[in-house]
Amino acid sequence: MEPTEEQSRIVASQARGLVVEAGAGAAKTTTLGLYAGARPRTRILYLAFNKSIQLEAAARMPANVTCRTTHSIAWRKAVELFGRDAAQRVGKTYGSSVSRAFRCGPLAASGALQAIQNWCGSLDDEITSAHVPAEIAERMADPGTVVALARATWERMCRRDGGELRMPHDGYLKLFQMDGPVLRGQDLIGVDEAQDLNLCTYDIVRRQTGGLLLVGDSAQQIFTFRGSANALAMHPADERLQLTRSFRFGAGVAQMANALLGHFKPDNTLRIIGAGREPTRLSLDTKRSFAVLARTNAVVFEEAIAFLTENRRYHFVGGTEGYRMEKLLDAYYLWSGDSGLIRDPYLRSFPDFEALQQLAEDAADPELRHLVRVIEDYGSRVPALVDQIKSRHVDLEKKDWPTFDGIFFSTAHKSKGLEFDQVWLADDFMKFFEDGRELTADDVDQADVNLLYVALTRARQAVRLCEAFDEWLQLRGVRPR
Repeated sequence: MEPTEEQSRIVASQARGLVVEAGAGAAKTTTLGLYAGARPRTRILYLAFNKSIQLEAAARMPANVTCRTTHSIAWRKAVELFGRDAAQRVGKTYGSSVSRAFRCGPLAASGALQAIQNWCGSLDDEITSAHVPAEIAERMADPGTVVALARATWERMCRRDGGELRMPHDGYLKLFQMDGPVLRGQDLIGVDEAQDLNLCTYDIVRRQTGGLLLVGDSAQQIFTFRGSANALAMHPADERLQLTRSFRFGAGVAQMANALLGHFKPDNTLRIIGAGREPTRLSLDTKRSFAVLARTNAVVFEEAIAFLTENRRYHFVGGTEGYRMEKLLDAYYLWSGDSGLIRDPYLRSFPDFEALQQLAEDAADPELRHLVRVIEDYGSRVPALVDQIKSRHVDLEKKDWPTFDGIFFSTAHKSKGLEFDQVWLADDFMKFFEDGRELTADDVDQADVNLLYVALTRARQAVRLCEAFDEWLQLRGVRPR
């Protein structure tokens, strides 16, 4: 297949600092491969957002490209700190562990861990009040206590004898960045999904002396809660180019995506051209395989309940363990008074279900709120429903997806980078109206707009729209026929 004009311009670019905005399904990995192939003597380090993207890229890139993740490059800092114990000293730390270590309440513990996470993604040398989430600071009589707790927790995380207080993966990456590392052995760094780089990672790559190629889609920035800062917009590029032709879907999905971005992200200049061969259908053939995408894990669970009557096989993208069903069971045990059965140390720290309900309200956490709502709605049925859903799940290799005749389930976050013939959008995405008024860009969280855009553009052929989005498209007169 001949390169498009857009791809040819990117391949031919001599810019030392090149930024490429690539719409959903616009063949950016293929384009990066073409770019590298045209420079066989140039040593290129390709940095991927996660391990799965890295492995897929490695299988497609020419020999002059080395594919890594930033965390794999920074791992040597963890080894420097912890030696042979590095694998045991790095990982998840729960709020309950912080509560036990420092005898503090769950809200302060949660705030301290979030402050550490925010600091790890920043350029700052130390944890300050700026890293404490506003919704938690507002609930604390003295927000300074959260800063002190976060600093004490981080100090413990850095010790070999830190016990339950393990360092997050972004922690050793932060320490690596603070060292001002020089990455040797390459002439150019290519960064995929650059819209989701945090400031810490961006600082590492921008300080290197070779060329820099940043590729991504600003409208797919969906990890702001992890500190992503959109390097595509920040980088002082010598040249900015676009990939606008989506080979994934046709004109219908492109029309809806452009309407969404045009209204809620008026500064976004990229407009997608749907180059797919099949017209977009707004109804699914449910006898065939389709994917159900939701905003939260809890709503994925609710959707899986709703489809139990279909007697179909299920596949949860990434495995059932990634959808917190064990945490759902633990929340049920807290509700039922069987606290001795709770395995999650964080949930075990709550005296009763009412305390969990209060934290869900105070922390303004949509995932936690949905978890609480599931328990409230299904009560004693939860264990049996979890068993039923798990029994439907089939482990699949990605190569086997095309022949699967069941239902895929995923959050929109986990669906990023994937595509399906048919997509069912759950109804827990963004609002379009409030009190009878159409919302504007100033009224909504931009991350919510991006998340719906990502979910919508996973569809190749057909999409079932969420109710609010469908109503808005009809009002706008841009709903495909």
